[in-house]
Parts: sequence; C-alpha cells; structure tokens
Amino acid sequence: MFITFIAAIMPVLIVASLGAWLSVKTAYLDDPNLPRLIVNVGMPCLLLHSMLAGHVDFLGMGKLVAASLFALAGMVIVSFVVIKLVGVRIRYFLPVLVNPNTGNLGIPIAMSLLGDQGLAGAVIISSIIEISHFTLGIGCMSGTYSPKRLLANPPVIALVTGGLLSGFHVPIPHFVLQAFDLLGAITVPIMLLMLGRSLAHMKVHEAHWGRLAVLSIYRPAIGLLMAWCAGTLLHLSALHMANLMIACSMPVAVLNYIFSVRYNGPVNDVAGLTFLTLPTALIALVIIKIYFIAG
Repeated sequence: MFITFIAAIMPVLIVASLGAWLSVKTAYLDDPNLPRLIVNVGMPCLLLHSMLAGHVDFLGMGKLVAASLFALAGMVIVSFVVIKLVGVRIRYFLPVLVNPNTGNLGIPIAMSLLGDQGLAGAVIISSIIEISHFTLGIGCMSGTYSPKRLLANPPVIALVTGGLLSGFHVPIPHFVLQAFDLLGAITVPIMLLMLGRSLAHMKVHEAHWGRLAVLSIYRPAIGLLMAWCAGTLLHLSALHMANLMIACSMPVAVLNYIFSVRYNGPVNDVAGLTFLTLPTALIALVIIKIYFIAG
C-alpha cells in the first residue's frame, strides 16, 4: 500500500518540482492567462472526455451516489464550523477542505487496493466530486452564488452537457472524443507546474503553518468519518464502503489551488495545505486497511 501511494504521488511531485525550477529559472509560468486557459478550455474538455468516453452509469449505482452526496453534505456542515473556530476565510477554505483529490490520486489508489472491481465506484465518486468542484468550489471562491452565473461557467456547462449526452446515450464521433482528450490533457500538467511555481515563491512567513498543520490532519479525518457514517447509514457493500472511504480521505485537490489562483485566494496557504495533506492521507489509508482487515 505504501508503494502504491508513493507511485501514485510521484508524478505529481516530479511535475510540481519542475514547475518550481522553471519559475526560478524562466518566465514560462508568469503569464496570468494560464489559469484562465485551464478553467475555460482544459477542464471542460477533460470533463467531456471522461464522461463521454467512460460510459459512467450513475443510475446503476444509486446508493453509492446517494452516500457520496451525504458524505459531501456532512463535510460541508462540519467544515463550516471548524473553519469558524480556526479563523480562516470560509469563502476559500470550505471547498478546499470538502473536495478531495479523487482524480489523479483517488482513482489509481482505489484500483490498486481494490482491483478492477473498484474502478467503476471510484469513477462515480470522482465524477460527483468534480461536480462539487465546479459548483461549490467555483461558487465559494468566486464569491458568486448566482445559479445563472454558475451555469454559464465552462466547466459546469461541460458537466451538464456531458451528463445529458451520456444519459441519453448519444453517439459521439471518435475524432471528437480524441479532440477532447488532446485538449483536456493540458490540464493536469499545467496545474501541477503552477502549483510548483507557487511553492517556489511561497513567502514562508506569510503562511499560517500552525493552522495548516491542524487542517492537514482534519481533511482526511473528516473525510473518513463522513464516508463511514454515510456508508453505514445507507448499508453500502464492503466494496463501495471502501471506495467511498478511500476517495473521501484523499489529500486536498490541486484543482483547489488553481481556483485559488484564479480568484485571488490565499495561494500560499492552499499550496502548503495541498502538500501537507499527502502524508496525512497515507495514514488514513493505513486506517482504512486495518478497518477492513479487522472487519
């Protein structure tokens, strides 16, 4: 399990390290339009490709979908209280603490620990978390809670369009899917390069390390607790319970960082928390393993 986790995060660390080096040696990552390119082009294409090429059956996994929504709702409520107590800004930290990295970490880890039978559940949960990113995440960080403006956001449009096309089984030409795949492929690398840039330029004295340490423990802990509560309440199977617990205990998503850059948030704190939650998420995975062995 430790090797699996390390193998999953090593590409993240390598690309982020390259971003840090490039930001010191070059001006490649200084263009302020990079975050806009990702949000307006890369992410919508990535979402459309994953939904249309993956043939995700949301209706066939109704209980897992409901449990995922319950877990998210629980994390929102508890995190709201914790944020008030810790003294950070709700606008920026609520989505950071609620939405974990279920994409480039959660899915490969679930596949490795649960096998091929765990893939479908991992994709379902990741898709729901993605919806939360582009509704709760963008709504909070942009300070805009108007449904009309949220629905005009390119990633949200992509989610709705992809859901409708997939739900009605509309055939999509292969060359269109390939175009979405090519454009979507720019998203994660540029996000990680920019994360590395932020870490390289982080002003250590401006980061609230005490608060970040507390929140780095809280993030996987609340995810585990809410996933267990939701799974127990809805009587999920052991496989789906494990899927949900793995997904909800993942580290802070890099996507939260890109939104923080885009909407002028506390970039240093979000970047620091993104990396601080990597080791605490590993501890959470050990707890999950022990729980299911004991069970």
